[in-house]
Amino acid sequence: MKNPFLKICFTLITALVLLSACDEGSSITSEPDQEPDDTEQVKEEVDIANAQWPISRDQEPNSDLSYAQYGPRSLPSGYDFHAGIDLPSPRGTPVYPVLPGEVVETDHWNGTGSGAGNAVTVKHADTLATSYLHLDRIDVNVGDWVNSDDPVGTVGSTGASYNHLHLGYFVNLPNPNRRDERYSKNPLEILPTEEPGDIPITFSESGFVILDMPLQAMTANSVELIGDDESRKADYYEVVARGWTDRKERVQFGIRFDAERRTEDHMRFNLIVNPANMDFTPRRIIIRNFNGEVLLDASK
Repeated sequence: MKNPFLKICFTLITALVLLSACDEGSSITSEPDQEPDDTEQVKEEVDIANAQWPISRDQEPNSDLSYAQYGPRSLPSGYDFHAGIDLPSPRGTPVYPVLPGEVVETDHWNGTGSGAGNAVTVKHADTLATSYLHLDRIDVNVGDWVNSDDPVGTVGSTGASYNHLHLGYFVNLPNPNRRDERYSKNPLEILPTEEPGDIPITFSESGFVILDMPLQAMTANSVELIGDDESRKADYYEVVARGWTDRKERVQFGIRFDAERRTEDHMRFNLIVNPANMDFTPRRIIIRNFNGEVLLDASK
């Protein structure tokens, strides 16, 4: 190219083309705008009115069969005060949270002895938690949020003698990230539950009072015995607050408790109460539920 002016123009045009190509290349290789994460979990609202049974995920009254009620019960080994309810189901059945919440505790069974076995605690609010014991498998980690359709694990018999879920319910735990049965309440407080119905009663001549109690809708929470000049009252939540060892004593607040094994259809059990030292004869008994409502007021 002999004309210097044309040569300069050609050079400038070539440079502009190259710069334009570089700009286009930069736009191709630059970081794309961040897309919103469509997989982020949506946390369900915690509403006690939406509590579900942990095996069936049903919200109908007493949807999951119970083998053991909250409070006095009979074991093959003897008397016991139970700080939860036991729901039998085949090994491997998924277990769901009663309410949405954060997993705050997982305990892994060491393979020997009795106890909680594989266990999970879910915190639903600062003052409210539930626990799931004897799991065959734990499916969550501490810090996970679980919605109503997220299994926490599966039914098992770790730390127990048969496959079942022990369901615990806690209010006002001193450490909201750790279950403590001294602060347990009857899970039927929040689960859909039918009315207990009639409670047949027998006053024996020897001072015992025998109560034919409903197992599936066992909402009783206090027993009051009244004589001619004396009365005694035992509240289940005050009993459980005494701790693991003391709550298992038959005598609580001046009343001696005993319980018989459940009926074959798992519908009822006998609760037997009497003054601890038989120092008066009960002529009246009042049974109240956890809301303070009278379930039974009967006189001899």
